[in-house]
Amino acid sequence: MTDLHMNSSNRNTSNDSGDVTITAGKGRLSVGAKGLSLTPSVAGCPASRATGEPFWSLTLEPDTVPAAQGEAVVITSLRQDAARREALPDGGARLVYERLTDGGRVFRIGLTLEFHASGDGFTVTGAVTHEARGWLLTGFTGPVLNGIGADLADSPALLPEGFGKRINRVPAPGEEQGGWQRLGDGYETGVAYPCAHGTMQWFALAGRKGGLYVGSHDPLHRAKRLSLRYDPATKRFGMAVRHDFFCRSGESVELAPVVLRPYAGTRHVAARLYRAWFNTVGRLREGPAWVRGISGWLLAILKQQNGEIMWLYTALDKLCDVADARGLDMIGLFGWAHGGHDHLYPDYHPCPAMGGAEALKRGLQEARRRGKRTIIYANGQLQEREATEFWRTVGRDIAITQRDGTTYQHTYHKYGNIPVYRFDLGCLHAQAWYDRMLALAEQASALGADGILYDQLAMMPPMACHGAGHGHPVPCMVHEVERPVFLKRIADHMRRINPEFIVMTEGLYDCALDAVAMFHGCTVGTFYVCAAEMLARLRADRVADTFPELFRTTFPEVISTVRIPTPMMDRDMVNYTCVYGMRYELESRYGPDVAYLLHGRVPEMDDYTHVVGKPDVVMMQSTPPDEATRYLKAAIDFQRANAAFFWHGRFTDSEGFTLAGKDLVAKGFAAGDRFGVAIWNPTHEVAPFTLEVPGYTLESAAEPGRESVEPLAPMAAGSVRLLRWKSNVCQCAGVMLP
Repeated sequence: MTDLHMNSSNRNTSNDSGDVTITAGKGRLSVGAKGLSLTPSVAGCPASRATGEPFWSLTLEPDTVPAAQGEAVVITSLRQDAARREALPDGGARLVYERLTDGGRVFRIGLTLEFHASGDGFTVTGAVTHEARGWLLTGFTGPVLNGIGADLADSPALLPEGFGKRINRVPAPGEEQGGWQRLGDGYETGVAYPCAHGTMQWFALAGRKGGLYVGSHDPLHRAKRLSLRYDPATKRFGMAVRHDFFCRSGESVELAPVVLRPYAGTRHVAARLYRAWFNTVGRLREGPAWVRGISGWLLAILKQQNGEIMWLYTALDKLCDVADARGLDMIGLFGWAHGGHDHLYPDYHPCPAMGGAEALKRGLQEARRRGKRTIIYANGQLQEREATEFWRTVGRDIAITQRDGTTYQHTYHKYGNIPVYRFDLGCLHAQAWYDRMLALAEQASALGADGILYDQLAMMPPMACHGAGHGHPVPCMVHEVERPVFLKRIADHMRRINPEFIVMTEGLYDCALDAVAMFHGCTVGTFYVCAAEMLARLRADRVADTFPELFRTTFPEVISTVRIPTPMMDRDMVNYTCVYGMRYELESRYGPDVAYLLHGRVPEMDDYTHVVGKPDVVMMQSTPPDEATRYLKAAIDFQRANAAFFWHGRFTDSEGFTLAGKDLVAKGFAAGDRFGVAIWNPTHEVAPFTLEVPGYTLESAAEPGRESVEPLAPMAAGSVRLLRWKSNVCQCAGVMLP
């Protein structure tokens, strides 16, 4: 094995052992017989050292027809003869392995890895050529940085799980693992991309003054896993990217570029690194003006899985009343079709017992007259086995299929006293599935809805499909590159029909941003938060914490609801939603929820006797309904009055201001020449504070229900405040004048 060196003048040099080092703007990267070493020149970036562990590995499985489970072969860098080293024209270097071995057998598989200095960091690319008959190449892990000397107390790990997760430390013996899993004598954590649990292709060790950014800059957004490991024996970490794919004999695969970059500054620098790259390969869909000004939605299941009808089509005006009382601008119609919620998918027909198609159209027209936008539900992947015409005639042949020939199956069981319904997953490569989903969008538009929600299409991680006749090679990774293309095709088609019509989905991930105008949050960072939870996050003394700042900073324009499967929000959750600039949600799912919303009847647990997943009854009982309704409405009116910051401004997290105050949550919003700082006091005590925004003059402040308050007065317990500032720089005819 050789070690690579490139200095800043783009000349290859090597030491006596043949090792070569690449020098970039903020460090040196070496590749040697013992692996990779990264020596940063940034004080806040942890260094890594070669430990003798593999810096790449490759996995093979027997390739049989029909597919049969066999023992996988893992080939690593440690087993290979010395690679041929080649100088690259830009001063980089290439490693070439003509054949690979597992230590016994030799495989006709070639591997090329290239290392480049790129700005302040390093880019690693590569390719695999596969001529080993009888074997299927199923993935490549690399580059691997081992021996990272980091202290998570100073440089926590930031993982793109949902809106974000921060790893504060490794669990103590016997402690709940907080997302870590045992791996031999050590620990491992990470995320699979793209899905709601892995929303971006980068992660970092992020200190206050610098850090280490590792990003897969893959323009195709292929399946991968970002992995962080810890070795208790050496007290050192490892970071790696695993690329998941299928490559058959006679084929080759280009490996996605991986960037290793030391950086100076806060975590926001790392977020901007990824966003700057993303802007070169993707974009965010600009939705119609109405969606950018939406406060949130009332998600209403009209008919449940057991056939119980809770809202007739002729009662949509009552849903508008409920939404009006709380300030919500949009209504999501779930369980609107004949089968009810999570039954008889993907057959969606207006239900005669609920009033029929004409009553539904009139109800949607009335909602529009009332100023409400409406979204029609469709599940983007589920098809009920046996029970639906689509499955019997088409769907069974396009279901995502496992290696043994069985299909992936989901069950959704809402009531303990009804049967368990089983669903196959429609393969998004199949033209018949696309046609069915597109027809549902056209149906939603024809009925008069303002958009369609494809449930689950930003939730699940990539998986292997072995089904034939779907339009993809067999086997194939699915729910990766085809999923955002699938959504974008529908969104573009519907925009041509009706520019005001939007596509939504449940979950979150970045490669869907060019299709989805608004996300139904159902991932880390959108779930219920109480004051005690928020205080625990601020103190960062647990193994891991939810950290929505990560995605919000990287993609501040993204519109997402929170996820509250309950017909009310308490004050803490309202405040959390407000200061993070997210959109609100209430859910009417079951009969007792309807009684709560229409009549203020607070349910007991026994009211949901047969319901499998009960709403948060304790939260519903904690606050009188009138009080909960008033505060939600006041908070939404407060956001609406300050929409230039909360809904149209750029979320800056903690950048742009300096706050001094104990246990306060503060987030910035940039809006042209103005700047807003939203502060939440989650404690039970009055909280004094000081706040400075360099380059700006304090104008005014407001709180929900109070248009004007003393800006720097101590904050009452459980309160939210927005302080509004104006730039000290005058803008005249496009020229900045002091």
